[in-house]
Amino acid sequence: MNDVAITCPGAGRLLIQSRTLFGDLKHSTTTAFVACILDADPRAQVSVLLGTTADAPHVAEIRHSGTSAVAFLRAVSSRLRMLNAPDTIPVAISRVNSKPALHATGRTGGNNGSDGPTAAVLPRPKHESSKQGTNGNGGHGQNVANRLPLLREPDFETLLPNHGSTLSPPLSRSAGPALKLAQVERQPWQMLKEVPGRMKLKHPFLHRRKSVCQAIERELMSVLGIDSYKTHPGKGTLVLKYNTRALRRDQVLTIIDRALAKTEIPPKLDPLDLDFPLAVTSVPLAALAQFMYPVLLPVAGALFLFTSITTFKSAYHVAVHERRLGVDILDAIVVTGCVVTGQIFAGSVLCLCLSFGRVLVAKTQDDSKRLLIQAFGKQSQFVKLWKDGQEVEISLEDLRLGDVIVVHTGESVPVDGIVKEGLAMVDQHALTGESTPAEKAAGDRVFASTLTVAGKVFVEVEKAGTDTASAKIAQILNDSAGYKLGSQHKGEQMADRAVVPTLALSALGLATLGPQGAVAVLNSDFGTGIRMAAPLAMLTSLALCASKGILVKDGRALELMQDIDTVLFDKTGTLTRERPEVGHVVSYGPHDRKRLLQLVASAEQRFSHPIAKAILDEFETTGLSLLPIDDSKYEVGYGIDALIDGHKVMVGSLRYLKMEGIAVPAEVEEVVKAAHAEGHTLVMAALDREFAGVIELRASQRPEVVEIIKGLRARGIKHIAIISGDHEGPTRKLAESLQMDEYFAGVLPGDKADYVERLQKQGRKVCFVGDGINDSIALKKANVSISLRGASSIATDTAQIVFMEESLHRLCELRDIARDLDRNVRRSWYMIVAPNAFCILGAFTMGFGIMASVLTNNVAAMGALANGMLPLYRMLNEQAKKEAQQELTLALSQFLGGEADSESESSETAAVVEPQEINA
Repeated sequence: MNDVAITCPGAGRLLIQSRTLFGDLKHSTTTAFVACILDADPRAQVSVLLGTTADAPHVAEIRHSGTSAVAFLRAVSSRLRMLNAPDTIPVAISRVNSKPALHATGRTGGNNGSDGPTAAVLPRPKHESSKQGTNGNGGHGQNVANRLPLLREPDFETLLPNHGSTLSPPLSRSAGPALKLAQVERQPWQMLKEVPGRMKLKHPFLHRRKSVCQAIERELMSVLGIDSYKTHPGKGTLVLKYNTRALRRDQVLTIIDRALAKTEIPPKLDPLDLDFPLAVTSVPLAALAQFMYPVLLPVAGALFLFTSITTFKSAYHVAVHERRLGVDILDAIVVTGCVVTGQIFAGSVLCLCLSFGRVLVAKTQDDSKRLLIQAFGKQSQFVKLWKDGQEVEISLEDLRLGDVIVVHTGESVPVDGIVKEGLAMVDQHALTGESTPAEKAAGDRVFASTLTVAGKVFVEVEKAGTDTASAKIAQILNDSAGYKLGSQHKGEQMADRAVVPTLALSALGLATLGPQGAVAVLNSDFGTGIRMAAPLAMLTSLALCASKGILVKDGRALELMQDIDTVLFDKTGTLTRERPEVGHVVSYGPHDRKRLLQLVASAEQRFSHPIAKAILDEFETTGLSLLPIDDSKYEVGYGIDALIDGHKVMVGSLRYLKMEGIAVPAEVEEVVKAAHAEGHTLVMAALDREFAGVIELRASQRPEVVEIIKGLRARGIKHIAIISGDHEGPTRKLAESLQMDEYFAGVLPGDKADYVERLQKQGRKVCFVGDGINDSIALKKANVSISLRGASSIATDTAQIVFMEESLHRLCELRDIARDLDRNVRRSWYMIVAPNAFCILGAFTMGFGIMASVLTNNVAAMGALANGMLPLYRMLNEQAKKEAQQELTLALSQFLGGEADSESESSETAAVVEPQEINA
């Protein structure tokens, strides 16, 4: 086990948190790791900030000179993997100076009397040997020297102190219906090309069957180890790349066979889609006919009309079925005008641009949806079942509830389940957005699509396949990706508002310039580009949210978030944690505080409710052990009555103790009144029927709340309020401490919607942040609703947006993404309006014709499309950085694991340290 956590807080900067790796700066493991860094970037600077307590992490700051964090991360990862290769060429590692060069600004292990942290600079080694196969380590380096590849020796001069923080294998009959399976077996895959990690295959059932190709791609989309894939219905081929470390060749073939076996095969071939190829052919033919060979005009005209059929179909659908005056109608009028005026070439160019736009939008939408659905991780299709003391590899489809599987370092968790045995660090970033891995031990819950970066766990299966949280999230994202606001999205609304003014200007052009001038003005519409650019920006923004652990279940909420001016927070579970924290502990009689906590915690140890967990957490700080319970004398009713350590212990409320005849001191009655006035809960205890003490439990405020409130005000939120079912006193106290504008106390869950409506009647647009289940009515009433319930209740959560991390950290980021989306759509609109307005002016004043109009309009539309895809580029960069971080974390884990194996004779293994959030 190790405790590696990696973050990239900014350009050219990398933070690595680990007590194991940086506990001894002279150890061969540390020097070898630095050698990898400096080999990847000779100008890199490395500094280490040592923690001052046993729980505090050691943090290394690496400043690299490269412009790409992804390239640097992968370069270091590849060098670390080489260190573990058995056939690498060893070289000498220079001996580290015997005297540590620690530049202390505080204390470490009692070196001096100051209290601050210690910044340590790795010393410059004395180069003694660099010959291949020799070892000049002089002790510490001998272990690693035999595993090192041929690397440049490290130069530590740049280290600076840190001063800041028929190929198909046989299938089981469970793979699909018998009829489909028999069809597949009669038609085997044909391997066209193959190199390690890449295949090009052909199958007759893919030829001109788009639904089959889409089904294959849907199956491959969520498979861990499949890096990329592409089907081609015209050729009937599938090209895929896979990670040879994650999947074997036979496993890949089994996966695609099963995908095909589960797919309905249409009996008829799809009609040929010749729209774009014919549009491309039409342009040169129309040019020849119009400018050189008039005899070709009939053929060119017929082909032009054929390529315009899709435009007329769209116009008919908008006019007849949607009953609105849309941009498609303008396009149809322009095509008709080109025919009437004999402008075949201009009309062909217009049809080509429209066809190309449709192809580009369809491809980008598919890519964005794929990224959106993939954002919450992939699942392994093969698992290691623990059976009769052995690991047996089986298909995920053959797994049953209650089975126990084994998950090793570097493997993705394939199911939702409970850890039965073992200890591991699990990277949940794909699901929750958490920046550091979480420690998972017996009794903890794990989710599919998360990655085990260190350790080994045995997991009991609760949910698998489509029942897992990640699979349900993928389905929700698939639904939200196809939404429209009412009957239209914002882009179409903006486009349709421009139709009537364009028609009016065209009528003026017809009266003053004639038919060609009218068509030129009509074609300079403002809507063709925006109706394509706006949905692209929406899709890519949804994918960006997903990559940050923000699940947008209703796309309208992302558009409306920018207009929100009021945020209403539910108090309990939102501004405060669901689990309380222990406040005052008051003991009576001969018992001290620790003894009281020990007795109460021992009585509560079998419970998992929030009060029990809070008491047990506080008890852990005492350093004492829980006492055994006599099961024959353990009763649970209005309170707990147990025999512990030979004493009769009673734990419960004041009412319970009075019911049992326990005499309660008079001063305790006053304590109870004061605590209830503050909204606190009290747990009473009695020992051998004598009152022993009282434990106060108070709401625990989320640590990020203060910064989030400041961030919201900085982003234009004018009114922030709290609503709670709690008493007036604690609600007012919290509101005042957070400088809220308003608060509502003593409100029942069913009445919270009335307060949302009251704010809306004041002209406010309200975002309600609360419990996704208990506050369902208020969530539905608000303009935008946000829940912090996380992945565990995603299916029943009624909120439009769910924060998977179960914290408020992402609220300001959500506002930023919504603002950027709004700015992106408006920027696309301006990019279209400016050149088309110039073209209209040119038609009236400078004689611009249809061709100038077609070129100006479509160049502007392509620019708007490129602008709409900007969030996609940001999303791809985020995804690549996340994958590179995971790759380096795994490489470090395997490197440290190999080092631990070589030192297995040591009496102790490195302790697991809970990773802490690195303040960047």
